[in-house]
Amino acid sequence: MNTERKAIKEVLNICHDGVKGYERAAEDVENEEFRTIFHRLAQQRKLFIEELKNDMRDRGADLEDSGTVKGYFHRNWLDIKATFSGKEDSAVISEARTGEKEALDVYDEALNSDVPQYIKDRLQKQRRLIAGAIVQLNEFERELAG
Repeated sequence: MNTERKAIKEVLNICHDGVKGYERAAEDVENEEFRTIFHRLAQQRKLFIEELKNDMRDRGADLEDSGTVKGYFHRNWLDIKATFSGKEDSAVISEARTGEKEALDVYDEALNSDVPQYIKDRLQKQRRLIAGAIVQLNEFERELAG
């Protein structure tokens, strides 16, 4: 259960980073549609956290999410970068996509760990939604460029 706990803890932390990142992105973008989507994605990540916490509670483990050190520094870097870049929507979208790609890596590691199949099924479903968010972010970027 230790490797399972560690893998799920990493997923919880990257989801926590996603919540904070998307909340920050929603504050930074000018485009109302993007702001709405970022709020929705932050809520989706909160749901991911709760689903996984409930699964782990059912297995006798009570896990907390606090985010990652890397995520904390990434958000602080975004604050500094936004000050100098004028918070351009394209820069915010690019940073959100970077965070989502990191999330996919964490999910892949968890899926390759020793977790029960029903949790793997949940992780696969959540991973598909994150991959879908990347597609949506790419569409936003094309929309801005076009």
